[in-house]
Amino acid sequence: MQRGNQTSVSHFILVGLHHPPQLGPPLFLAFLLIYFLTVAGNGLIILTVLVDIRLHRPMYWFLCHLSFLDMTISSAIVPKMLAGFLLDSRVISYGGCVVQLFSFHFLGCTECFLYTLMAYDRFLAICKPLHYATIMTRSVCNSLAFGTWMGGTIHSLFQTSFIFRLPFCGPNRVDYFFCDIPAVLRLACADTTINEMVTFVDIGFLALTCFMLILTSYGYIVAAILRIRSADGRRNAFSTCAAHLTVVIVYYVPCTFIYLRPGSQEPLDGVVAVFYTVITPLLNPIIYTLRNKEMKAALRRLGTFKEMGLTPGHPNQTVVSRFFLEGLMYTAEHPGPFFLLFLLIYSITVSGNLLILVTVGSDPHLRSPMYHFLGHLSFLDACLSTVTVPKVMAGLLTREGKVISFLGCVLQLYCFHFLASTECFLYTVMAYDRYLAICQPLHYPVAMSRRLCACLAGAAWAVGVAHSATHTSLTFRLPYCGPRRVAYFFCDIPPVLKLACADTAINELAMLVNIGVVAAGCLVLIVASYACITAAVLRIRTARGRQRAFSTCTAHLTVVLLYYLPPVCIYLQPGSSDAGAGAPAVFYTIVTPMLNPFVYTLRNKEVKRALRRRLCLGSQETPPASPPA
Repeated sequence: MQRGNQTSVSHFILVGLHHPPQLGPPLFLAFLLIYFLTVAGNGLIILTVLVDIRLHRPMYWFLCHLSFLDMTISSAIVPKMLAGFLLDSRVISYGGCVVQLFSFHFLGCTECFLYTLMAYDRFLAICKPLHYATIMTRSVCNSLAFGTWMGGTIHSLFQTSFIFRLPFCGPNRVDYFFCDIPAVLRLACADTTINEMVTFVDIGFLALTCFMLILTSYGYIVAAILRIRSADGRRNAFSTCAAHLTVVIVYYVPCTFIYLRPGSQEPLDGVVAVFYTVITPLLNPIIYTLRNKEMKAALRRLGTFKEMGLTPGHPNQTVVSRFFLEGLMYTAEHPGPFFLLFLLIYSITVSGNLLILVTVGSDPHLRSPMYHFLGHLSFLDACLSTVTVPKVMAGLLTREGKVISFLGCVLQLYCFHFLASTECFLYTVMAYDRYLAICQPLHYPVAMSRRLCACLAGAAWAVGVAHSATHTSLTFRLPYCGPRRVAYFFCDIPPVLKLACADTAINELAMLVNIGVVAAGCLVLIVASYACITAAVLRIRTARGRQRAFSTCTAHLTVVLLYYLPPVCIYLQPGSSDAGAGAPAVFYTIVTPMLNPFVYTLRNKEVKRALRRRLCLGSQETPPASPPA
């Protein structure tokens, strides 16, 4: 405590938006809806640009970056707001505050640079149309986009390090709904005049420079448009710029209000901050779809499952508008019995997993982290089965049921890999949970807190989204112009790659490396966790103690083995084209989701007792109190 710049504050309290307590649930629902629309809208723009070959141009490449930034900037702020509205969880650790401030300014500054880059792109397209294709090549686009991300990183590192070098030793109530520079500076136990001046100069200089470059670009653009003789030509030129100019104005006005007057403590500041952190990311997709004819046309094609291609002869054209799923071997000879079999499996899968989900959610004895993760697993299994089985059953009933549109194939592949990879990461998290519970039982309630559980589960879902988006975009950037018979019962990477009208060696290598690294990394972590668990269990002296410790792990270990073995046969030999290549996929897409509820109920005594209480089969039984989680 002797150093002059010591930080003794270990956490901050986010005061949040000032509102009456009774408005907490309505505000939670309102911001949850906004967040969902923001992620869905920006995700839809990214999907449309990636899938529609007509939009593979620099303007829409930068738009993809903008949509991704809007999704992530909203994700850096809104979830913590929602926790404050619903759970009254307003505490954020010192490290969490640092990360939130860095992430927000990194993403916000990158977006600022990106707007300038998009204005320059429009300047070249309208003022130098003959040289545009030569100047704005793919390598130049990639370099410019990378430059914006690097600029955002450097700016945010500078601002974050400059602020958190100050001492924070007294007040810890952040009068804001997230950690931002003006609000955090007020809590420093030192003179912040230099910091406020640096913030004013740095952010002011960057914002003013970017804004002046944007205005200059649009000055040239307007002059060039006014020289166009036809009214249609002027209208088309303006239509490509109106959306971008609207977004720039919506972005810059609130930021100027906040950062160019850092000493202000007006209540209005929080309302303005809501606008550029929550509302603007929601408005951007709406503005770009309502003000841009090409985006509206692409969305209509996406919604009506039309071909996402160009004119015949384009080297990257996708002319296939639908695929034909060949289905499973031997099912065509007896479609009726197989339909009933899959219907039975699907019914058992959904009802079994939903029963576990309801039991875990309603039984107060199953409030420990292990069952929190089990609830996520059951939901994933129900969804994973829903992605594939209904289409299999439709194919058994009619020939048309085996036809899937191009967009439907994209969505099925994305959803399958999103859910499956999330499940892979969740198994790793569950193994880590068992390691803490058995190897460090005294520290377990503190280490595996409710917040950490939510963060680990959220991370599993987020990484699943990124993993699936990478594979889906890589797969469907290839041209599909000839064969369309998928030798599988659903759209998966190996069979779809065989239909591409291009060399797929790089895609197969990327799939092998990516899925191989993810699967091997998760499996190694699981094995390491269970090695430590086994060693700890063997040190328990009583046989009953060892049996009880093993009983909490055997269900999870059984499920992991059922999950990992079949995919190895599929993804680590992507070039295989055997007639029975889809047989292992049946196991991990249809059978494993059905077995998981049985494994967890038959191998776990607490779940069995909870199910008996739920089904009124053991109403007289008084269950033992579970240890606090």
